[in-house]
Amino acid sequence: MVNRTRIVRAALGLTMMLSLAACGPATASVKPGTMPEGGTFHGVWHSQQFGRMELCDSRGTVVGEYSKDTRHGRIKGTVQGDLLRFEWVEEKHVVRGRPNVMNGKGYFRLVTTEDGRYRIEGEWGYNEDEIGGGPWSANLIRGATPDNCYASVRKGGRASSQGDDPFGDEESEYADF
Repeated sequence: MVNRTRIVRAALGLTMMLSLAACGPATASVKPGTMPEGGTFHGVWHSQQFGRMELCDSRGTVVGEYSKDTRHGRIKGTVQGDLLRFEWVEEKHVVRGRPNVMNGKGYFRLVTTEDGRYRIEGEWGYNEDEIGGGPWSANLIRGATPDNCYASVRKGGRASSQGDDPFGDEESEYADF
């Protein structure tokens, strides 16, 4: 006779393994749409949550920086239609010389407001998650241009940077800005 306790334990173990296998990064269920006429992620943006954001878009690859108060972050992502999916890395300086470093993923959708201005709306998450951290939105600052676009010169098939590479990736293939 089979031990009933053994069967129950085996069933619970199998259930737990299947539920863990189904777990993965939390991603947004958003699909790319059509980019608004004349729209681009390239520009200087103001975000209530994350301050001044400078995004540089070159042929669908976006790199940029943002800063507000004690936080400074970098973004790198890819555009499809009106959607930018990105990775972010942030340093928060609460104690001098000892930054708290965090990272994650997120997405922005470029939209046109009723008054004809551009706005990005999206979410961010920690580590491999694209959502779950909170909302992230920003308004384009008209007439402002990003000061620090990366990888302005290509040498030998690799991008060389005017400033620091935002992700420490010397092998990155950012196109000319």
